[in-house]
Amino acid sequence: MEERKNKEAEYIKNEIIKLVKKYYNTVHKPSQLKKFVPGKDKINYASIIYDEKEIINLVNVALDFRLAAGAVAHEFEKKLADFLGVKYCLLTNSGSSANLLAISALTSTKLKDKRLKPGDEVITTACGFPTTIAPIIQNNLVPVFVDIDIITCNIKADMIEEAISERTKAIFVAHTLGNPCDIDKIMKISAKYNLFFIEDNCDALGSSYNGRYTGTFGHISTIAQF
Repeated sequence: MEERKNKEAEYIKNEIIKLVKKYYNTVHKPSQLKKFVPGKDKINYASIIYDEKEIINLVNVALDFRLAAGAVAHEFEKKLADFLGVKYCLLTNSGSSANLLAISALTSTKLKDKRLKPGDEVITTACGFPTTIAPIIQNNLVPVFVDIDIITCNIKADMIEEAISERTKAIFVAHTLGNPCDIDKIMKISAKYNLFFIEDNCDALGSSYNGRYTGTFGHISTIAQF
């Protein structure tokens, strides 16, 4: 009886997957890509890139009713870590949550005297996403804003040292729109003043700096997928 039930369930599942593929080809499959015309065609800041495989995986999870991170999530964490060349990756629900977790982790008592405490200052950019700034405030830390370069929209690394005080404990900046910050200069300042360097790499997965992926330089880095 159980074997028959399992076979029937497998048959139904396979039929659903066939329909999912058909649905993708009917509704979601993009039309043939046309040649991009500079100055005329729009470049989207962010868009979802997917095919039927992603939708099938989503449906499979729903059919199996896996509501928490499981084998697929752990496999993705490992593959992403391997891709970036880092030891660990931990999935969250969003880049915004990742930023909050990154800053919150640095307030842990396990870091002893190095931990971020209320009133400590964190250098960041004067222009960027609120979810880079919000975690600083949420942890009772003080954001210290440094101006940006109008071309790259990244922090002016030359101005960071001027913003450092005896309360400064970290530098938290984003690689805006995939443009890497001046990482060399930031890392030198970070080492000189013994500051945490946190990379908000949510805009820049796959970007590289001197032959190395952004998001692999900081003490902690965050990534988002659109």
